[in-house]
Formats: sequence, C-alpha cells, structure tokens
Amino acid sequence: MGGRRMRTICAVSLMAVLAPAAAGCSDGGGEPSSAVSRASAAIRSAEASAKAGLKKIKGGANAKGDVKAGSVSLDKSGRAMARITITNKSHDTADYAIEVNFRDADGDLVDATLLRVPSVRPHTPKKAVARSHRKLTGHITAQIGHAVRY
Repeated sequence: MGGRRMRTICAVSLMAVLAPAAAGCSDGGGEPSSAVSRASAAIRSAEASAKAGLKKIKGGANAKGDVKAGSVSLDKSGRAMARITITNKSHDTADYAIEVNFRDADGDLVDATLLRVPSVRPHTPKKAVARSHRKLTGHITAQIGHAVRY
C-alpha cells in the first residue's frame, strides 16, 4: 500500500441546513419532521460508509492516539478542510485510515469521511488534509472518530 497517493473515500453527506424545518414552518401542510429524518439518515449513512471502509482493513491496529485533528477552514467551493497530524508510534512505517467527522457549532454531525494516509514513518509527524464532501457553512470543527494503522 506504500506509495499510494493520499485520498479520501466513502461518504454521502448532508448539511444540517434542513434542521430549521423542525421549527414547524410548513405552508403546504407537509411534515417538517420527514425532512429532518431524511437529513439524519443521510448523515448516519456518511458515518456508516466511513466506518465500513475501516472494517475492510485486515490486521490493523487501533491508532486513534496517533492522530490529531487541527483547525478547519473552508476552501473556495465552501468545502471544509481539516488539518490532520499523524505521528506513527510504532517502530515501522505504516499506512493509516482515519474516520474524520465534521461537526457544526452545535456539535451535530454534518459530514464524515475516510482519509487514507500512506507511508507514515515512525515518530515523524506527517500532515494531511481531510475534506468534506459538500459545501458546509458556519463554524465547523473536525473530530477523529476512529483511526487504524496497518
């Protein structure tokens, strides 16, 4: 797996922009809760997709302690970019798969992605960037869900 370019995979996301529908404003008599349910289902799907990618890795070790999420900025298209630092605490060069969860100012999950970082040398910090799959707005933070070293 060494030498593979860093890439993100997996995830469908939906912003919590639909959450205001929960306030009950509906001119057409529709169910605001159904829009919120669809948004919640899409976010759960994004998180499940990232976790499924992690489960495909055989022989990996839990490495959440090796990974730190830093600040988040928005690129020109409005996608969130989280700075990730990986410090390989093993004695051998290893690849990493990292579930990165993006959260809004209320702490609600608004996107999730799986970041793969190849060839991280022992005890040498390596920087990477995790990107959201769609435009996000407001104050966004990144959180490490799970990380696997393999």
